[in-house]
Amino acid sequence: MKTLHKVLFVALVAIFSFGYASADFRFGIKAGLNFSSLNVKALDQSLGDSDNRTGWQAGVMAEFTVPIVNIGMDAAVMYARQNVNDNSAYENKDFLDIPVNLKWKIGLPVVGNIISPIIFTGPDFLIALNKQTMQNFETKTCEVGWNFGLGVELLKHLQVTGSYCLGMNNVVEATGLLNTADLKAKKNYWTLSAAYLF
Repeated sequence: MKTLHKVLFVALVAIFSFGYASADFRFGIKAGLNFSSLNVKALDQSLGDSDNRTGWQAGVMAEFTVPIVNIGMDAAVMYARQNVNDNSAYENKDFLDIPVNLKWKIGLPVVGNIISPIIFTGPDFLIALNKQTMQNFETKTCEVGWNFGLGVELLKHLQVTGSYCLGMNNVVEATGLLNTADLKAKKNYWTLSAAYLF
């Protein structure tokens, strides 16, 4: 876990350091809604499912873009609330949400200054702010997913995006009679966001 935090810190420092040297480096604010689904299984038997529970997130964002090719990266640091079934081992949780995306803005002739389509993908790190321990389960401190998203940039400042994050690690560990190796708990979520970059 400490190694993951160090890698994440170095990656963010590298992104921001490179951005300062670029003419197309921008800061902004970002907020949106998330819709989470959770599937928990032990020994291939379902222990509970929840679908499309609504949460929210808000924070700051930085972006840099390489001119001409319009390829770059963005990173955000946001407070996020993700809501899951209150009857499951994994309940409503608060996170520090850190998505880091490779981004391509598709330049359009004539209307490029008004609207530009966006395609992006990259890892999403959720650092739990309220760890939970319940009977037979304990939530993990760090959840990792991978984002796939589309969106548009309007008038060179407002970005409206939608993404799907595919969970890559188990979000809970077994602490009671269950064996962690037999437990599968994956969380996936949709996110709708708006960001304003200065």
